[in-house]
Amino acid sequence: MNKLMAGLVVGMALGLGSVSSSQAEAIWFKKVDGRYDYWKYATYLATQLKIDFGVWPVAPGHTAGAVFTDDGWATAKWQPAEWQANVQGPFGGWDEAWSVWVTVGGGHGQYVSQPFTPYWVEFALYVRDHYGNWTWDNNGGMNHRYHVK
Repeated sequence: MNKLMAGLVVGMALGLGSVSSSQAEAIWFKKVDGRYDYWKYATYLATQLKIDFGVWPVAPGHTAGAVFTDDGWATAKWQPAEWQANVQGPFGGWDEAWSVWVTVGGGHGQYVSQPFTPYWVEFALYVRDHYGNWTWDNNGGMNHRYHVK
């Protein structure tokens, strides 16, 4: 009995008994949606993409977003996401639905009478809890990718 009590005390001291630290955040990519291409006088300017993803568990204080590039990580841009709703998850619990709009392609301009050059957008998603802990979804180290063509 003393060993059990000692184990509980040590676990509580390490934060293992706390509900808030026992649940890890989870992120999953849903889809790229809402593509808008911006042109002016037959010149391609940029593309805007809406990225939808989910976060589990529902908890106060989350901030989320995406880190993305359209030039092979020569530059990286950060964009915060907006919470959309708490939605019923596939296993009966509740999940957070998030969306982030990213603007890409500024360096891939197509000018009058020149062909458009397709390019890839790579991105990773993140969520930060109210304790300051970061969780990432980078597609298993491969990054999520979208082909703008």
